[in-house]
Amino acid sequence: MSSDTTSSERIGPSRGIVFARNARGARIPSSSVEQWIRLNRAVFKCDKIDVVANSDDCDVLRELAAATANLDARISLRTDCAGAPPAASKLREAGLLDVFLCPLRPDGAELDVWLRTCEQAALPVRVQLTAPFEEELNVSVVAERISRACAVNIAAHDPFVITPHARNAQHTAVSVTKAIELATAIAARGVEVNLVGFPFCAIPKELWSHVVNTPQFFLDHQQYKRESFELAAPLFARNPIWVRTAVQMRLGQHTSTNNPIDRILLPWIMDYPWVRARVWALHKLTRNRKAATPNTAADAEREVDRARNAMVEARGPVCSACSLQRICAGITPALNAQLPGLAIVSQPGDIVVDPLAFSRDQHKYYDRIDAARRDALLAHDGLVERANAIVTNTPPSREIDSFAYKVEGTWSWQLQGSLRWFSFAGGEKLSTPLAKLDPPFTLSVTFGGGVADYIGFALGRGCRLLCPMTAFSHRVALHVEEDGRYVLLRDGRPVRPVEFVGAYYAPPRLGKLLEPRIAMRNIDGTIGTQAVYVWQHEASPRVEKKFRVSIVLVCTRYSRRLQACLHNIAHQYGIWQSDVEVLIAFVPGLDATNDVIDSMQLAYPELTIVPAPFAPEYANTKGLMLNECLDKARGEWVMVLDSDIVLAPDFLSRLITLPADCKFAIPDGRRMLSRETTARILLGDIKPWESWKELMEEPAEYRQREADGVPVGYCQCVRRECLDRVRYEELHHFEGADWKFGKDMRDNYGMEHRIEGVPVLHLDHGSSNWYGASRHY
Repeated sequence: MSSDTTSSERIGPSRGIVFARNARGARIPSSSVEQWIRLNRAVFKCDKIDVVANSDDCDVLRELAAATANLDARISLRTDCAGAPPAASKLREAGLLDVFLCPLRPDGAELDVWLRTCEQAALPVRVQLTAPFEEELNVSVVAERISRACAVNIAAHDPFVITPHARNAQHTAVSVTKAIELATAIAARGVEVNLVGFPFCAIPKELWSHVVNTPQFFLDHQQYKRESFELAAPLFARNPIWVRTAVQMRLGQHTSTNNPIDRILLPWIMDYPWVRARVWALHKLTRNRKAATPNTAADAEREVDRARNAMVEARGPVCSACSLQRICAGITPALNAQLPGLAIVSQPGDIVVDPLAFSRDQHKYYDRIDAARRDALLAHDGLVERANAIVTNTPPSREIDSFAYKVEGTWSWQLQGSLRWFSFAGGEKLSTPLAKLDPPFTLSVTFGGGVADYIGFALGRGCRLLCPMTAFSHRVALHVEEDGRYVLLRDGRPVRPVEFVGAYYAPPRLGKLLEPRIAMRNIDGTIGTQAVYVWQHEASPRVEKKFRVSIVLVCTRYSRRLQACLHNIAHQYGIWQSDVEVLIAFVPGLDATNDVIDSMQLAYPELTIVPAPFAPEYANTKGLMLNECLDKARGEWVMVLDSDIVLAPDFLSRLITLPADCKFAIPDGRRMLSRETTARILLGDIKPWESWKELMEEPAEYRQREADGVPVGYCQCVRRECLDRVRYEELHHFEGADWKFGKDMRDNYGMEHRIEGVPVLHLDHGSSNWYGASRHY
């Protein structure tokens, strides 16, 4: 248990939510709940998950807790306290992180019983009281009772709490008054309290630090991650079959069986089918119509005005005139239904941009998981100090002029000293590449003259290093060390990159041959970028260096075989190590690939190794990983090689001596090594470059012309210029993509050249999956 009243750099939520019973109390099959938890952990990146259940579900919770622990996450019980709690021993044995009590009545005796039971079980407790409240509510008694909790929410509404709506505007006014009194009394007792869903204008200014409206909700570690919350909320009223179907569809979108039909049907499951059907039909009819793209500054400004006028109309006259319009959602449909007749008033003054402007000094509770995340933000091993010293005290190596880059795919206004961006809808905007950089380097950009939700950098298609924009101007800097460790700074202070679900990823370390772009999300009409500076700490020609051969490897769970493969590349005859580069696509954390790369770079400094980390979502998307690395390859020849393949000691020297008109080359098949021989190679007892003749003489299955003779992906060598025309298909699996690449090479450049009498060796791995097995091989 931990609390902190001084840290002004807040962390976002890592909590997800699922339910074991729906709004009607119908039980969701435990297998479906387990799949849902897996979705929250693997896709939504939740470290902890609230499970909405009741006192009869302790056995289910114990099973779920064990399954969740295997995913390196924890679950909590969220209950409405409607039934008597289980025995404290049983609650303790359920393996919970904590308990979230959401009673239907704030002054019911059942809340006190649950609180005592959780104390006996030594479980931390969070509490939520949900409006409406009655005039007779004894605020002092309730506040004293729940002051035993670690954190308290007082909610205007909650999709997972079924309470009656306020009867009229007078009842709403009473409920708001009671919420204010409760928050004041609880805060006075030193307990974190949050006024969830209330507009700022309904709350006295002295309590604004406790207001958690929609913009704050998904930035507050005490609440839920947006993706998890927005999936669970509409499903709560659905029957278990629909819940199971929706979860399986969503989980399937992030596996190798991604089904486009599921992507179409999922919104129907989540919402009203006929409404969705009409919208889908309209989309089908209008999808080929393109919005007019502005060609001049005047056109762009008119489009910005049009978009802003539409937003003003949607917000209404009161909220549109309010200085808090960017950080407060005002009267939402859910709030209007729960508390009808709630009065709102525009707040005068300058527009407030920072959603946490009033809450940075709020007393906050941090459990073990959140405390570790908070402390990790401060543990940069001197990176912050070095970055600030460079940006503040050192002249930049160069400035990237505003005419040297532009916004990709749309019109932008290039002015002397700044680039003006325009956006008329939400979503992401990227600049063209700023430069080709190899670590170590520092890059900074100043954003201003407008507002966006998130600002920062994009590195390739999968990596985003973005932070929230909390003022009208920020200087954002990315400092990268030689070993790939990095820190993102906003106005000189470290910020945690925002995690986005699915394709975007903030890796623990960055690779090499980086082409950073400026990235922004949800620009409010227009914004400018300027003062784009680069500090390169070593005058290194590595980025522009050319190689005779580039070898592209994908390694997921094959780190031991990767080491044998790289060791053999380092011992090629007839070619200098300095003429070879190796690009390694991998998912950090799946195995020891990072350690293997570090060891190889130390042992063979002349051999250029380029790490290319990818998000876990790409673990099965080998085509995309290959294409990203192929774009970086700088060799005359580019070889796509499996990480379980050992090349002949003279293979590369033979390859570089092929005639200029040869565009496509392959080895003379592959010999499948036995488990025993593979084991001796992995242990270092056999060095293939020394024992090649003996290995070739061993009995082994010899696959010479597989897949109808079309060269497949264990070893394909092409001239660099061929990649401008032929690419790998980017599927959520890899079956057939390598065959298609070989077939396309034949169709475009003729038959391949087979290097006769020179096969490769295939290390045994006991699995037919290119991406390895569940074990760390």
